[in-house]
Amino acid sequence: MYQYMALPLSAVKGIGPSLEKRLHGRGIDCIGNLLLHLPLNYIDDRRVSPISLLREGESGRIEGRIISKEARGYGKDRQVWIRLADDHGQIRLNFFHAGFMMGDARLTEGRLISVRGVAERWQGQWQMTHPEWCVAEAFEPGYQPHYGALAGLSGKRIGTMIRQALLMLPATATSPLDHILMTQYRMPSLRQALLQLHQPHAADSDMLRHASSRLKSEEIILYLLLMRDKKRQADCPGILLASQRLSSELLEQLPFPLTDAQQSAWQDISADMTSGRRMHRLLQGDVGAGKTWVAALAMASVAGSGYQAALLAPTSVLASQHAITLRELLMPLGLDVALLTGSTRAAERRKILAALASGKISLVVGTHALLTDDVCFDHLALALVDEQHRFGVRQRWALAEKRKPDHQAVHLLAMTATPIPRTLALALYGDMDLSMMRGMPPGRKPIETRVISADKMRPLADGMQRMLDVDGRIYWIVPRIDEDDDGISVDQRVELLKGYFPAAGVLGLHGRMKASVKDEVLQAFASGACKILVSTTVVEVGVNVPEARLMIVEQAESYGLAQLHQLRGRVGRSSEQGYCMLIAGKQASQSSLGRLQQLVRSHDGLELAEADLAMRGSGDAIGTRQHGDAGFRLINLAGDGELIRQWYEHLPDFAADEAMLRFWRPFADSAD
Repeated sequence: MYQYMALPLSAVKGIGPSLEKRLHGRGIDCIGNLLLHLPLNYIDDRRVSPISLLREGESGRIEGRIISKEARGYGKDRQVWIRLADDHGQIRLNFFHAGFMMGDARLTEGRLISVRGVAERWQGQWQMTHPEWCVAEAFEPGYQPHYGALAGLSGKRIGTMIRQALLMLPATATSPLDHILMTQYRMPSLRQALLQLHQPHAADSDMLRHASSRLKSEEIILYLLLMRDKKRQADCPGILLASQRLSSELLEQLPFPLTDAQQSAWQDISADMTSGRRMHRLLQGDVGAGKTWVAALAMASVAGSGYQAALLAPTSVLASQHAITLRELLMPLGLDVALLTGSTRAAERRKILAALASGKISLVVGTHALLTDDVCFDHLALALVDEQHRFGVRQRWALAEKRKPDHQAVHLLAMTATPIPRTLALALYGDMDLSMMRGMPPGRKPIETRVISADKMRPLADGMQRMLDVDGRIYWIVPRIDEDDDGISVDQRVELLKGYFPAAGVLGLHGRMKASVKDEVLQAFASGACKILVSTTVVEVGVNVPEARLMIVEQAESYGLAQLHQLRGRVGRSSEQGYCMLIAGKQASQSSLGRLQQLVRSHDGLELAEADLAMRGSGDAIGTRQHGDAGFRLINLAGDGELIRQWYEHLPDFAADEAMLRFWRPFADSAD
């Protein structure tokens, strides 16, 4: 199976070099990735309706003979009208920019064609604009998958590509997990699950849910097996840090005393590092809970004991912010902090590498640049990984493995602001001990949060202008990168907001941009050259702009509560009041609106994460657009908690091959 999944897109009929390049730019670089672009929903396309029984504003399937075809206009703007009739009535089909259809032999008068589209009344007559069509004998009744647009390609075109990819799927293709899951748990094979999701014979919700669970099981089982192996490796002797002098000095110099949560986390970490056993700990702190201070204490303890510490961050912007904060805290103790990223100049890089190898530099912050083979330490004692879910499992460990053969194991402290209920955290990070920090440090005001309807955009625009007038900055979050019919994508919103706020330097940001371009956009927002940043949820972690005071989230009901809590944590990071406006989509149900109101009442990320789990099965699509949280491709924490716990408690024993591991990316080559 995974040899097939790894095939390049060029192997699919209809995907040439240009299309392949466009899809690569959206993270679709092999057939398997294309097949993970799952349908948004399914259309019941079994029944052909008489034209006279169509319903205005609703999609329907009709069949009729062409009684006339004519064109209006010239060149690329040519419009084609086709009049269709059955035994019960007539309808006009409108096609714009479609002059080529005049020469299509399938559309000659008298031909019987099958059509699906949205019916409308115009001057007392039925019409459809740009409906799907085929010759009648080619129509196959059934349930048609509806796909979201991708890379500027319509969902219909993406569906055609997926059908071609499925035609290439060998009947003998199997996954290493198929036998175990089919015999012990009566789940379909991976091949069957993909076919059921993309080509269902019936819109059976139980069957579709079963197929979806099979696909997600492939990912979570592989991840949990890797966690189990890492836990075994973590149980070993570690460097004993004898001196707490510098960390004690730092405690006395902090501008505020540690909160109870910070104090408890620091006690856990300090006990680990003085135990003689390797620390392997996850520090989960709510947005703004003060994890950086705890990290600074650990780094001071390491430097005071004569060793080195390194902090790994997923982006150069976040690494730079950490370096600035840590220098402010540690330089009064006589400790400098080096910064190493992919944009560090060659001469400066050589200087830093030499100082790390000699031990002259005790503390360094960096991005993936820290993981390259030429980065060597004199005696590394502590590896810190911030927003650790942005890294693959092996990457989390790669920094801690940069030790000399005769040195003891390096302590590993991973940090995350992703609020995950404790029961799930124990399963997902079973290779690590867990410290949880709740609450906010002194001086932070809770973010004022409101739920507003989509028809309140004019008052919202007025409020945005008032925020810009006092030099505040604004995040505007949209649910997707690519264009769609509802107009809510990054590029579409950028153009709209540029029209309203031409002086605000509106820019767009999403996770499929090159790292260097993302950094440029974030730097522009941090400097004030850009005052409105339109983004997907890529900004939910690791962006610290104190001037940002307003967060706006469109179609907020599509996200989990914990993720919305993280998004609003990007604002109010100064003494000024921060605001979060949650715009509910037009189709949002009353239960969705009630769920969003919990964000108005609660500012505790873990409480909200628990609420997400408690509401599973309430009928709302919680988290439908937040796949990728905690580093997963299909799993979402709000909806799949039960599945995660099931496999954690009944983890099958099997050997994954390298192709399978590489496809699911539990050790990604770069941060997502």
